[in-house]
Amino acid sequence: MKLNGERNNKNKSFFSKIDRKLTLLFIMVAIVAPTMCIYYFYMISVSALPESVLAEKSALLQTTAIIVIIIIAIDAGVIGFFVSRSISKPVKELYNATKEIEKGNFDVKTDIKTNDEIEELSIAFNKTTEALSKMSEERKQIDSAKSEFLSITSHELRSPMTPMKAQLQMLENEYFGTLTKDQKKSLEIVIRNSDRLDKIIVDFLDISRIEAARLKFVFQDADLKETLKETVEFMKGFAREKKINLVVKTDDLPTIEADPDRVSQVLRNLINNAIKFSKENSNIEINATTNKDGILFSIRDFGCGLTSENQIRVFEPFYQVEKSSCRKHGGTGLGLAICKGIVESQKGKIWVESKLDEGSTFHFTVPLKPVRDIEPIKVLFSPKGIIEGKIKEEFKAILGPLGIGEFNELKSKNALWKEDIFEYIDWLTDEYILNYDQGIEFIDRISRIFGKEKKNMNKEDNNINEGLKR
Repeated sequence: MKLNGERNNKNKSFFSKIDRKLTLLFIMVAIVAPTMCIYYFYMISVSALPESVLAEKSALLQTTAIIVIIIIAIDAGVIGFFVSRSISKPVKELYNATKEIEKGNFDVKTDIKTNDEIEELSIAFNKTTEALSKMSEERKQIDSAKSEFLSITSHELRSPMTPMKAQLQMLENEYFGTLTKDQKKSLEIVIRNSDRLDKIIVDFLDISRIEAARLKFVFQDADLKETLKETVEFMKGFAREKKINLVVKTDDLPTIEADPDRVSQVLRNLINNAIKFSKENSNIEINATTNKDGILFSIRDFGCGLTSENQIRVFEPFYQVEKSSCRKHGGTGLGLAICKGIVESQKGKIWVESKLDEGSTFHFTVPLKPVRDIEPIKVLFSPKGIIEGKIKEEFKAILGPLGIGEFNELKSKNALWKEDIFEYIDWLTDEYILNYDQGIEFIDRISRIFGKEKKNMNKEDNNINEGLKR
């Protein structure tokens, strides 16, 4: 990005400016004092010489004084350069080390031997990074133990569920004898709740796999238009209960390498979510289009809609919509979090647009090329909330009261990724809402939050999904 590239150049020139200033200061001090002494010595010598000798020796004295001043100036320049380097070099080393810490590299060390306060600062810095490194390692171990515990617990819980459900189904079919009406009613309640418990356990298994980067993707040449058609046919059975019509509009989609089962899983979750919150005898519109970022799916319902706060938090695990008319639908609150984990594992994006009492539209993208090296996605106990809180404060600091509304709008579109924010800052500077220096400062603050330097980008080649611009 243009501002970021110029900001990096600005940082690189910072220490060269220090070098120049220190060198000039040393030269000025080293030249002015000797020059004044030589000048007074010359004046005293001239006044002390007899007039007969003055004419012969005056030119020699002047030449000697000039030569001495030139030699002193050269020596001062060389000495000044090395003195300034001896001061700025350790400072620059400390600065570069702090930038590595911003990137999350706590193993960085400084090796400064100046026998002064800067060396003491270096020693204190190394002790700090050592402590941070230990804390980071402990945090990683805790995260790993948490994910492992979640995975093992979910597996152990599901092991007895299969035979238990089998026995319940045998009871329901009166395999062990005829049941009374009350017994059947009680058994239906048990079966319904056992199915719900089984679904919760499956959800936890998916989350543990997402967090541990063990979520399996079986990539193949897939016609996602056909996948969408099959998924909608499957979901029509659920939609009929509320007399809801599923309307599909799709372009000709290219055949891409993807996992159709995972795409279908996200679609099922979102369509099922739309059915829950739709009114009876209404429509649900399901669209699929192609853009340069991949295939964009949109699921629109005409239900109760979401408030701004609900839009911001709807992808959080266990979060339940606050509006009382919507809360009756229940659920674990994990479905959308799992959808988010699946989509972001493939570097896709998922977001929602909604108006209260008018309905919601959920969008997600499937990249044209699959991501085979899956990275862990934090779903439970994620530091995302802390990061978003810091981003919100920076928006408020730079944009004032307007910043809160802008932050909420970006978050509702799930556009708080670092690249998205940088694109947004570029737009602010292009529209002269922020000047150059404000844009640079905004980028610096956001970069520090994410702990990594942003790579230079060509803005035209890295625009965010068209859906995020709406």
